[in-house]
Amino acid sequence: MIKIITIFYLFITILLSIGLPISIGIILKKKLNFSLKSVFVGALIFLVFQIFTRIPILSFIQKTSWYSLYSLSYPTLTIFIISLSAGIFEEIGRFIGFKIFLKKDLNWENGIGYGIGHGGIESILIVGVNYLIYFIISILNNSGKLNFSTQQIVLEPLIKTPSYQFLFTGIERVFAFSIQIALSLIVLYGIKSKNFFYLLIAIIFHTIIDFVAVYIYTIYKNIFFTETLVAIFSILSLVYIIKSKKYFKNELL
Repeated sequence: MIKIITIFYLFITILLSIGLPISIGIILKKKLNFSLKSVFVGALIFLVFQIFTRIPILSFIQKTSWYSLYSLSYPTLTIFIISLSAGIFEEIGRFIGFKIFLKKDLNWENGIGYGIGHGGIESILIVGVNYLIYFIISILNNSGKLNFSTQQIVLEPLIKTPSYQFLFTGIERVFAFSIQIALSLIVLYGIKSKNFFYLLIAIIFHTIIDFVAVYIYTIYKNIFFTETLVAIFSILSLVYIIKSKKYFKNELL
């Protein structure tokens, strides 16, 4: 049997990772009137540069024997390289998305729209879909509708993982969502101001966030400390999102 509290936390995380990005997108669309094109471009760029490119490359590399040996010998450097790859792929993807597909729509509002598309599809695909599957499996298992072979394969993480971790995953998605919007605005501002140093800033910021989060959790196994640090990055991102609007207005002067 899967604990009821685990099933409850799975449900909450589904709401946070699927329902919340969609709800925020609808609300901000009415308030800011960004173009739907910016949202779709953000989602498309994430799919191309992460789901269809970076993740398959990493999956292939991680199956090699030399990677296993290297990651065991240099765990910190390995985490840094993986984090850096996320920063490079996603931020260059953002740059291409704005520069090629949204070159006539380079305003603050569409930067928000792009971030919603990018962060939203990440939240839905990376967490939401998987947790929805976990939720359905848990319900079926507790109602006695899973066969034994299926139980052996899929239930182990649901049984052995502490229940609160399923909730923390949803909370982390909320934090990550605001960070993705902030990163989108940083890259966009670099294009608007013709100062491509901002692209490098976005890559560095992205790399630091991923590295710190993964390193703390991998080395110290402390999810509370990890999420606290991610929350701090999220708060800083929200401050930047709010304050950045005036920077874009000044750029138009």
